[in-house]
Amino acid sequence: MQSGCCKPPTRCGYTFVTATNWISPIDAGVDPDCAAWSNNQDQLCYSCDSCKAGLLQNLRREWRRADVLLAVATVALLAVYAMGCYAFRAARTDELFQRYRQGYT
Repeated sequence: MQSGCCKPPTRCGYTFVTATNWISPIDAGVDPDCAAWSNNQDQLCYSCDSCKAGLLQNLRREWRRADVLLAVATVALLAVYAMGCYAFRAARTDELFQRYRQGYT
């Protein structure tokens, strides 16, 4: 969660000094997220709505990647299972008709 909260929202107009030190604009009361930002290392902007939105967006992106990976793995497992069933059936059929192929009646 800290990755999206270490800098103030860009729409607030904070001036960059260092990575965790920003100069507050004159009118920060326009947006509640702007007033929630603090240069204090323990607080930063963890209560901002924009921080929470950024975290949710990252989670959505990661889960979307995981969904694609799981779908591909499911298709691969179904293909292996289908080939296994076909091989098992073919092996049983060969065993059943083996004595007839060798000329025994």
